[in-house]
Amino acid sequence: MKTNQVPLMLGALAATLLFTASCNSPAKDSAVTVDNATLKKEIEAANIEFAGFIAKGDSVGMANFYTEDAKLMFPNAPAIVGRKNIQTAIHNVLGSGIAKAEFTTIDVWGTGDYVSEEGQSSLFDKAGTQVVKDKYIVLWKKEAGKWRPFRDMSSSDLPLPAAK
Repeated sequence: MKTNQVPLMLGALAATLLFTASCNSPAKDSAVTVDNATLKKEIEAANIEFAGFIAKGDSVGMANFYTEDAKLMFPNAPAIVGRKNIQTAIHNVLGSGIAKAEFTTIDVWGTGDYVSEEGQSSLFDKAGTQVVKDKYIVLWKKEAGKWRPFRDMSSSDLPLPAAK
């Protein structure tokens, strides 16, 4: 990975991390609107759990929060499809020195089997320096009674590195 691509990959990871913990919510008919306040609390709790995986450097645990057919869409890179490939990508990002993550769920919307989350995230290195600040959209899918990230996309709030 080129050095100037690390911040972009880290930003993408931040979005990925949000989709960490699978959120439990009562099964609802797809025509029934989901209680957004309750769902938001569940996703916020999931983000805290997911941040714990980052602190431990656990790319396997992070990847297992996604659906089997999930897509992770980092900036400036092709989509990463499936848990195995997502785990490899997250492992590479964590290997760059990420030690802490913070997530803020701004809002959620959804019905039945799908819910969208809008949020912001920050990633920090081992020295506590913020290296990623971005915004994201995650499409959650109900799978085996749990909310799991199905599509995960982010974009950085930081300027691109200067060309050499």
